[in-house]
Amino acid sequence: MAMALNVHAQEKTSVHYSRISGDYEGWQLWVWDAQDGKPGFAVEPSGRDAFGLVFELDLAARGLSGKRAGILPRKGEWDDKDGPDRFIVAREDAAVFIRQGVPEIFGELPALTTAFVYARFSGDSSVTAAFNTPVDEAFVREQGFALAGAGAEYRPVRVSLPSRYSPAARLDFGPEFAEPAEARVMGTFTLTGKLGSRAVDPGAALDAPPFRHEGFLGAETSGKGSRFAAFAPGAEAVTALIYRGPKGGSQAELRMEHKGGGLWEASSDEDFTGKYYKYGVSRDGGYAEVLDPYAGSVTAHDGRGLLHGPLPPPTEGPSFPAEDTVLYEIHIRDLTIDEFSGVKEKGKYLGFAEGGTRHPSYPDLKTALDHMEELGVNALHILPFQDFENDEADPRYDWGYMPVNFNSPEGWYASRTDDDSRRRETKAMIEALHARGMKVIMDVVYNHTAETGGKKFNFAGLAGNYFYRMKDDGSFYNGSGCGNEFRSESPMGRRFILDSLKRWVTEYGVDGFRFDLMGLIDLETAALIAAELRELKPSILLYGEPWKAGDSPVDGVKKGSQRGKGYSVFSDDLRDALKGSVFTVSDLGYVQAGNYRDKVMRGIRGAIDDFADGPLETLNYVSCHDNHTLWDRIDLSAEGASFDEKVRMNKLAQAVVFTAQGIPFLHAGEEFLRTKKGEHNSYNLPDEINRLDWTAKRKHHGVFRFYRDLIAMRKAHPAFRLRTAAEVRANLRFYEEQGLKVAPPAIAYTLDGAAAGDSWKKITVLINPSRKPARISLPPGSHSLVFDGAGLAADPREHKGHISVPPITLLVLRQ
Repeated sequence: MAMALNVHAQEKTSVHYSRISGDYEGWQLWVWDAQDGKPGFAVEPSGRDAFGLVFELDLAARGLSGKRAGILPRKGEWDDKDGPDRFIVAREDAAVFIRQGVPEIFGELPALTTAFVYARFSGDSSVTAAFNTPVDEAFVREQGFALAGAGAEYRPVRVSLPSRYSPAARLDFGPEFAEPAEARVMGTFTLTGKLGSRAVDPGAALDAPPFRHEGFLGAETSGKGSRFAAFAPGAEAVTALIYRGPKGGSQAELRMEHKGGGLWEASSDEDFTGKYYKYGVSRDGGYAEVLDPYAGSVTAHDGRGLLHGPLPPPTEGPSFPAEDTVLYEIHIRDLTIDEFSGVKEKGKYLGFAEGGTRHPSYPDLKTALDHMEELGVNALHILPFQDFENDEADPRYDWGYMPVNFNSPEGWYASRTDDDSRRRETKAMIEALHARGMKVIMDVVYNHTAETGGKKFNFAGLAGNYFYRMKDDGSFYNGSGCGNEFRSESPMGRRFILDSLKRWVTEYGVDGFRFDLMGLIDLETAALIAAELRELKPSILLYGEPWKAGDSPVDGVKKGSQRGKGYSVFSDDLRDALKGSVFTVSDLGYVQAGNYRDKVMRGIRGAIDDFADGPLETLNYVSCHDNHTLWDRIDLSAEGASFDEKVRMNKLAQAVVFTAQGIPFLHAGEEFLRTKKGEHNSYNLPDEINRLDWTAKRKHHGVFRFYRDLIAMRKAHPAFRLRTAAEVRANLRFYEEQGLKVAPPAIAYTLDGAAAGDSWKKITVLINPSRKPARISLPPGSHSLVFDGAGLAADPREHKGHISVPPITLLVLRQ
């Protein structure tokens, strides 16, 4: 990796170079014209200051004024060098500072002092020491580190670094250090050297068998009494605090007993049903009152847990195979908050469940739940409704992707926040959806939590950093882009995720889960989720995003990881092929410009030639809550296109998705050209941007009918819902495979409906993305046109030999 800095130099620039151990003998600065590619030259130091060597560059004399120049410290005739290449662009008088092993270039004098900042156990007999700057092995050895604790002192027998210069060094203390994991966690170990002392974080010691528990965790209460159990490794004391109300008031205290391995328990003969609780935790020299991560109902993300009895068992929801799924992604508030939704309990669980709603000005126009049923979708992917960080009394909008209490429904959608309304009303919503034949798919965010910036809501207050991925310097990995990563591979982190998911299935009857940033969930945990949930509910639907939002050390789910594992992943390949990259508006896709034809064809085959073992391992989609809506993206990118052409592009994109092999996914409101007024990230924008505009359904009712017909066609014809790669390869054949001609960018293929058990014995699909009609030949025989740019044909017409496919249109013909 090369680093660059714009410096300000007209005639001369001074480059200051600091080495860790002060060994400057023989070091020079190699400089070259990186802009014009001219040969380099060596510069000898002009002197030395408190920072290190000083090199003076006469830019004018060297012809480098205003140019990009490369700099690289070297020793002698390349006996050694300190990479990577660094670059400066000289403009005005300035000094540049570089440090050994540090890629960055500093425009100001950086701190000179090397500090020892953090230490943690990284193995049974090793400790990782972290510094504020890269160091080398010799420097670490010079520190004379000693590990002290449990009445003994140990010296490292080995020192190793992951690279020549690194801010972290591993100190191995050999077989002489044989302290058990419990001692490493509960004992006070310090690592001391010339740069000072640091308490040693338990680190890897917490993953040892003594800290793995399979018994009860959480709180339960009944007429037989109450019990509490919490995982709080390293805590000095834990107390269950029992309150009469949701706020204020005095509390009863149950001192919990440490049972070993970080497990704390307490019990009482008293029935605490209807009371509230938190845990008081003393650890790391401080005290905090935090929520139980296992709490099934909370008053707020930073409130109190409610001690409650069990919910009635859930009724049996709809059961159908994955290939019959039509997913509809919706936010609870978005569905009903519009003033014309006709819903009484707008923005709430109960409003989501309301039936019989109509637009106040158009009595025949169905809204909300009735609309989704009319559209024909049968699986609702609902954005997060596990408790998330927000002010539940504030109407300010939030998608819900900063989770706090994973086992409690979010109170923002409940009629009250200080009692058990959130549980009862969530259950009522799910029951209402099941009664309409719709599965409920929860959007879940087990990849990170809202415990960022030192906040302690539950996990961190009880267990310190145990549940989070930590860097060697004690900072948090942030592959989520939200401040931390939940350590799914940790024994108790993995158990928590599994326990939580099972709870939503058994208590609420949830039918599936969509995993946010599944790239941050380790592969073993992902496989266990699929295996254990499918054992609990064979028809469960599991899928997720096979990517991360930043660098992470975890080997998580990516496209291909799902092969044969029982879960599916989103196909961003087909998404971006259809409309262009979500990150670049100027990148035109298949529907705007006929680009990416090959990628679209692979998507039509259910990604079995890319990353999937079978079509049901891929979710086909063209838009979701992230990035622009489909209409906004087309409107912004298809310059010069008429309104009618843009509507055709919208229809064509979804027609490809819903006739492709795989599981189709639809973002709510696309069926009436949903717009967020060009906003691409509406996670905290007001209702005016995020709401479903029910008047738009009337305005674009023809588009709605097209979507309704498209879904109905897919559901009625199994040829569009093939189950295995073998079926796809046998029954779906592009014209090119049959020796039939089609001029790109058009796509044409046939489906063997008879082999798939379809009433349409042979199906031909023709796709024309260009803005002119395309004349496409037909296979031998007579073909009935059953689906066109308006939807299902009321009076199918017969065609032979060829057909003219209208601009930006998908046609379906049958025999």
